[in-house]
Amino acid sequence: MSQSANAVSKVVSINAVGRERGPGLRIVNDARQQLSDGLCRWLSGTRAAISEELFLLADGTRERLLQTRYLDLRQEIERSWNQYIDAFRHGLAEADWTPKPVAEVLDVPDFAGLQLVEDDELSERIVVREFAAQLAETCDDELYGLDRRVAALLGHEEPAEIENPLSPNYVCQALADAAAALGLDSESRLLLIRRIERHLHLALPTLYHDINSNLIDRGILADLTRSYKRNAPGANLASAAHAAGKTDAATGALQAAAENLPPAAGDILGAMQRLAAARTQMPFAAQPGSTATPPGAPVGEPLSPANAAAISHAFLASLNEAQHMEWTPSAGILQNQVRVVRESSVAQQVSPLEAVTIDIVAMLFDFVFNDNELPATVKSLVGQLQIPVLKVAMLDHSFFANRQHPARRFLDGITGVALHWGANAREDDPFLQRLESLVGRIQQEFETNIEIFSEAIEELENFVVMHEAEEAATVEIAADAVIRREVEEAAAERTQAALRPLLEKEQPPVVRGFIGDHWASVLHQKALITEAESAGWQDTVEVAEQLIWSVLPKNDPDERLRLISALPMLLARINAGLAMTSIDATERSAFFDALVELHAAALKGQKTEETPQTNPTPKMAEPASIQPAVDGDLLVTRRVEEGVVIEDVMLVGASPMRRARDIEALDAARSLKRGDWVDFIDDSGQVARERLNWVSPQKGILVFSNHRAARAISISPEALARQIRDGAARIVDDSSFFDRAIDGVMRSLNVA
Repeated sequence: MSQSANAVSKVVSINAVGRERGPGLRIVNDARQQLSDGLCRWLSGTRAAISEELFLLADGTRERLLQTRYLDLRQEIERSWNQYIDAFRHGLAEADWTPKPVAEVLDVPDFAGLQLVEDDELSERIVVREFAAQLAETCDDELYGLDRRVAALLGHEEPAEIENPLSPNYVCQALADAAAALGLDSESRLLLIRRIERHLHLALPTLYHDINSNLIDRGILADLTRSYKRNAPGANLASAAHAAGKTDAATGALQAAAENLPPAAGDILGAMQRLAAARTQMPFAAQPGSTATPPGAPVGEPLSPANAAAISHAFLASLNEAQHMEWTPSAGILQNQVRVVRESSVAQQVSPLEAVTIDIVAMLFDFVFNDNELPATVKSLVGQLQIPVLKVAMLDHSFFANRQHPARRFLDGITGVALHWGANAREDDPFLQRLESLVGRIQQEFETNIEIFSEAIEELENFVVMHEAEEAATVEIAADAVIRREVEEAAAERTQAALRPLLEKEQPPVVRGFIGDHWASVLHQKALITEAESAGWQDTVEVAEQLIWSVLPKNDPDERLRLISALPMLLARINAGLAMTSIDATERSAFFDALVELHAAALKGQKTEETPQTNPTPKMAEPASIQPAVDGDLLVTRRVEEGVVIEDVMLVGASPMRRARDIEALDAARSLKRGDWVDFIDDSGQVARERLNWVSPQKGILVFSNHRAARAISISPEALARQIRDGAARIVDDSSFFDRAIDGVMRSLNVA
């Protein structure tokens, strides 16, 4: 059964048939209200930014009609923005989201009532649909959990069986309907929607995250996890290849893509377009990467190839030849093959847009090879993909901006796998071997069919999931050990708290020694199996209290009678408690013999003399002479359980962390989430990279492990903070190396 199905089974049936159906629907409605309130607050705060953008657009155009449209829309926003928010709130609240299977939504039983749609209305529908699809990609991680939690609340095991009423589809449609409610014409509505879209890509993931958090707090699929993205592969490159050499068509498509993508994604495409436009006006010899004037071309005049498509196809053919050449870095030096290709004669004749593409891909690999976070082993593997990546970028410019592009997803997959070994990959590492196999297959087999990347990422994800399942057994054993240790510690703390007032009471030394030694063991055993409020625990504490009372002098006749009647039951309860311990029979007999004398003296009203004890202090009490060090010490212990080596790391004897860097490190340790990685550095400088796989709900103990061995580290947040502070641990940046390279290119182009 799938993970999501298993998780659903853990949810209380709050959406069953009949009277029990209400709670699930109410929780979904609460989530819709939370989404509506959050979006309305966000819309209130984004008016000024949209208004400013419209002013800049009007100021930056020379077309009078277009300038008027920008300014008119800006004026309408300034005047009616609250009305727009109210219309959006109403539209989102009134949307027909009654639970119905997706099959019913898509089903069209007949063609009765179908009619032609106006061009403007059709364009708006397409834009809204694309807007929703792009938002869904942006919020992919958050929607993975939200879709499944909503489906569970509505009584479905899989999200594919039901529409999510909180999905971007409803949000985008409500935004469009609100624009129509203001009386805006079609073009102004589309303009406003695109302005809102640029900002909503940043805001909506946070709102979905907060809704997920609230549902988790309510116990709705609280343990749901997701390791990898599984999105449908991108389009095939065949259609893009058809237009590879057609400069005008490619530039127009690039401009449209830049306008329709979120800001962070669209900027690099816009930069490419501007650079290509600038190079179109440059003499050939002055263009970056050009080293000579082509034969027959007049010096100082721009190049206008007679057949751009033929040149592009010739260049792609040359890439095929370069791709199959063996790439062997020498002496640790990684050669940028794309820059070598850029110097070839055929590359110097490609269109300006293609020339810009080559230069940007070359820059990307410069940043990859200079990335200090990326192990040398990974850089070498990625280096083999230089020509395939260049071909993908030449044939499909959306590769740069679309994180769901199959080639981008494979590069991100390499990042995920690289995190498993850090800088210490062995040749026999299964992840490294599988990755080498997949990279080699792409290098040898990729021509223009993008599906090879989709197949590679699917195979890689399946491989990782399989090995993580094996690693889960190690984590489970370590987690069980942590839970047992925490239970033991909690029992010891409860025992100490119960003993303290008992031992402070007046009593003969022999009784104090018995309670502090043997009865402490009874209390500890009871604490392991009972709650503090339970009758069993309270009864055990009461036996010690009655024992102390029983040996005190009884001067009142009623007290003597009470003691005489209580003694048989008291002795029986003491015997029953001692049966839980391993007290020696001789010691037990000696204590009961002493107890007979104590009770006889108590009945006579005599007070026993205080005699010195060889061990008057309870063995579980900490000696008062030991003063904890201010900085504390890291206590490391190791044990083997079921073949798993567990290393426990605790900070002992430390005063509360108050220095600024201690607090900062402790915040960093406590903010770690399952799936985060940490490098542990020993005294010799050796680095072990481990992933956080479990966090104790009681004391926040962190359990780290890796696939390399049956080994786990359990460490308290305070101990990890101390290691972070002292440089013995380092939180690993798990962002995609390719995303970091894109950011580097953006900064270099001054468009970040």
